[in-house]
Amino acid sequence: MGLLGWGALMSFVCILQLASANEAAALPECKFPAVYAFGDSLTDTGNSIAAFPDQFANAELDPHGVEFPMHAADRYTDGKLLLDFLAFGVRLRPIYPVLRGTGGDFTYGTNFAAYGAPARTVKVWRKDSEFSTPFSLDVQQQWFERYKVRVWFYESPIFNPNGRIWQSLPKLATVNESLFLVWSGYQDYFSGLYDKTLTPKQTLKIVPDVVEAIASHLTKMVTPVSYTPPASETMIMPTATTILVVNLPPLGCVPALLTLYGGHHAKYDSHGCLSDLNKITKEHNELLAKKVDDLRAKHPEVKLLYGDAHSVYTDILKDPKKYNVTSPLKACCGVGGAYNFNKEVTCGHTGMFENKFVNLTVAPPCPNPAAHISWDGIHTSNTFNKAAVTAFLTGEHITPKGGLNCSPDFSEWDARS
Repeated sequence: MGLLGWGALMSFVCILQLASANEAAALPECKFPAVYAFGDSLTDTGNSIAAFPDQFANAELDPHGVEFPMHAADRYTDGKLLLDFLAFGVRLRPIYPVLRGTGGDFTYGTNFAAYGAPARTVKVWRKDSEFSTPFSLDVQQQWFERYKVRVWFYESPIFNPNGRIWQSLPKLATVNESLFLVWSGYQDYFSGLYDKTLTPKQTLKIVPDVVEAIASHLTKMVTPVSYTPPASETMIMPTATTILVVNLPPLGCVPALLTLYGGHHAKYDSHGCLSDLNKITKEHNELLAKKVDDLRAKHPEVKLLYGDAHSVYTDILKDPKKYNVTSPLKACCGVGGAYNFNKEVTCGHTGMFENKFVNLTVAPPCPNPAAHISWDGIHTSNTFNKAAVTAFLTGEHITPKGGLNCSPDFSEWDARS
């Protein structure tokens, strides 16, 4: 190619780069009136402890929240949850749980997720059930529908003529302009495997039911519901129009399950994770992706996004140095064994391990929490949550391509309050 040809080619490349830069610069800011969330302990910021304070008392105590000390109470992680990063990224603040009756700030939305909450409907539940609650997705959806009724009531000049309201709430009309997060299913699989009430093969068989429960929830979120107040006309409540559905990280890479199911008899993949348990996650994620595709085709008016947390997790396992991770398969808050996890003394508790007293209530429980993607051997860490939302908001590991197609705000990424 002659000099003239090379010059033309380079000019063309420069034009493409400039066009790409201009397109990125032209993206609108990521802004939503509010964020609403549904799910389990990967997302809950305090609903279950509000309902059962004795059962989940350690959630608000050290060492939980060592990386987010001014606002981390009631989170099972070392800092921010995926939901927290998402709220900051779209220029809001942390989202309070719907059951938080004291000191709750609902200006920026409401969190309906609950520790121990499965996607599937809870048919039988005992109060002394350790890490489980009856607040399944269908219950969370009922809370959300009731929430909309209460907001309408406060805004109604008929039922609230004085306009008195003691909380700052988003307007009801902004519900269909808000961002919704659904991250569910982890509890359904993890609890049975952890308690060994289900074998890996039995757990694999419940995948269709779990995914169907999530799909049913998504359908309800986008389906208008009518409400007829006393002595008033029927009204149609607003629905979700922008929903981020997040899939599950690989179960076979979770330190607690590696500890319980690992050994010489187990099959491991190239990352050192348990192959049989990862089959469960693979089946779940594939079925969930198909359900989201089907719903997207059925409801073209709704922006349904599929966040691939699984691929973010495996990317970290492939190249941990890129994320400054040095212990990808070890819990930060734990004790003993290859994965720093022991079921007898878990994060937030004290006890005996190998004839020694162990105190896992101090912060930080490991030299560098940021070097781990598992906080307590069960829940994702601040490092993973940050990586996942960074990817989603920049259009990576998310479908359709580009995700929200807006410019996120990372200025509060490392905020401690």
